[in-house]
Amino acid sequence: MKRLAVFPSALLVLCLACKREPPPKPAAPAVTVEAPSVAFVHSALVSTGPRLSGTLQPQQSATIIAELGGTLSNVNVAEGQLVARGTVLANISDETAAQSLRDARTAVQSAETGVAMARRDLDRSSTLASAGAVPRRDVDVSRSQVANAEAQLAQARTALAQAQKRSGDQRIVASMSGVVSEKKASSGDVVTIGAPLFTIVNLDTLQLEASVNTEALAALRPGAAVDVEVRGYPNERFRGVITRIAPTVDPSTGQVRVYVAIANEGRRLVGGLFAEGTVTTVSRMGLVVPIAALDETNDAPAVTRIRNGVTERVAVQLGIRNEAEGFVEVVSGLSEGDRVLTGPARTIAPGTKVTI
Repeated sequence: MKRLAVFPSALLVLCLACKREPPPKPAAPAVTVEAPSVAFVHSALVSTGPRLSGTLQPQQSATIIAELGGTLSNVNVAEGQLVARGTVLANISDETAAQSLRDARTAVQSAETGVAMARRDLDRSSTLASAGAVPRRDVDVSRSQVANAEAQLAQARTALAQAQKRSGDQRIVASMSGVVSEKKASSGDVVTIGAPLFTIVNLDTLQLEASVNTEALAALRPGAAVDVEVRGYPNERFRGVITRIAPTVDPSTGQVRVYVAIANEGRRLVGGLFAEGTVTTVSRMGLVVPIAALDETNDAPAVTRIRNGVTERVAVQLGIRNEAEGFVEVVSGLSEGDRVLTGPARTIAPGTKVTI
């Protein structure tokens, strides 16, 4: 019986065939991330402080009222029109005032004539008394008549001044420069004394009346800068300054009123707009990331960073947080130029390949 001979090289081939490894698994595809969901860590001025909110109002306003009754005429302005101090806004027709002025002028002329006649009588009496033609008491009587005539003249002139003032009130003029915000009467309207006719506001400077909690009082002071956001201007910031702080707490709200002056260049802002502001109490340069990049579900905040095209979770230490601008300072954990994911993209699992 013959035996089969097995050579070592054949055994080796058989063993390699038995130990052949399975084919490698295909690599997971990269996740595509839109560019707006990626933010760069960068250096910026970060600041924080108490928040306040309220409505904007003109810092100066004036209501023009009727100084006498009559029919309104020649209304020369409209709402929204810019006027200068002294501009004639309208006239009030009042025949009674005009007649009073004419009567007052006539009375002054009569009184002046009376004074002149009394003085001539005094001169004549003095001359005759010196010649012994009339007794001295006639001179005293003449002097008394002069005094009475002068008193009547003074009264007539006072009445004339009052009549002239009433006549002057027929011209309704602007008491300050500004914008006509309200026109409460039109030509042909009959108005009474004290009736409001126009409201003029100065829009060069607006005032933000806001309320803050008493806990924030220690950080507030007149002259402090306020970064103001105004509804209707989403991409702009306006600079304000605290002008005064109410000396008492509002018992109904437990808050304190704060008044902020805002320069209104070009008169772009108008009264009544809602505004929010941040009083700058701390400000410094630092590395910042969007608040939307933070994962604060655990004890330590973290971000998702992209390094070499792969995501990784990085714990960070935070500093100043500016809710108004949506940024937070990163004290440690990141370097300038790092890329982090924001919004829903920050939940991508660590170790995931991404393309921007």
